[in-house]
Amino acid sequence: MKQAGSRQGALRLCVFAGPLWGTLFFIALWPLMHIFPPYSPTWSAAEVATHVRDNQTGFLVGGILLMTAAAIVWPFITVILLFLKKIEGRLPIWTTVTALVFTFGQFTVFMCGLAFTMAAFRPEASNEMIRAWSDLGMFLLVIPAIPGTTQYLATGAVILQDSRAKPILPRWYGYLNLWVGILSAPGAVVGLFKVGPFAWNGIAAFWIPAVVFGVWITATQIILLGAIKRNALADEQP
Repeated sequence: MKQAGSRQGALRLCVFAGPLWGTLFFIALWPLMHIFPPYSPTWSAAEVATHVRDNQTGFLVGGILLMTAAAIVWPFITVILLFLKKIEGRLPIWTTVTALVFTFGQFTVFMCGLAFTMAAFRPEASNEMIRAWSDLGMFLLVIPAIPGTTQYLATGAVILQDSRAKPILPRWYGYLNLWVGILSAPGAVVGLFKVGPFAWNGIAAFWIPAVVFGVWITATQIILLGAIKRNALADEQP
């Protein structure tokens, strides 16, 4: 009993790595780098370079926070994967897909932080060089909607295939993952647009995915804590 309680405590602690990840992400983008909301893709090289130079320390510290976030989120992801594997059983195909896509997605977060760091590291660099690195950071921030959509759809598919009388994770959470995946997909096309809803600061490519991600990470924390509380990983339902 004591060992089970200790295990549940460890799982709960891991769950809080998710909100910590989101908090570091938000601090990096808003009060530090001032790119929440993102700057316009139509900005000139001089405008982007001026913004980066004026917020050099924020970009450098923000880059560190993004790279740190990409590392500390793994306990949270691990708990998600444990529950997905519990649902799938001996042949966890979609759990494996989810794990691989999670890995790829967090690599882009790390590289996003690195790109913004490069943009601010040498303020004496040309305006064009600074904009190139900053633009790369923006692309890495938004375009990972591609792996993100795959991740959400795979997660939803696993949850919805649970045929237990009392599912390990609630079915509505499976549908939530499907909708978050669908609504996040427009971020994949930001390379085609500099203005409008599909630009990297547009409502379809940035604002809707940002809002649904906030809903997803909040719902995921609540769902996981509830499942841990009822010891769902030890559920022996057929």
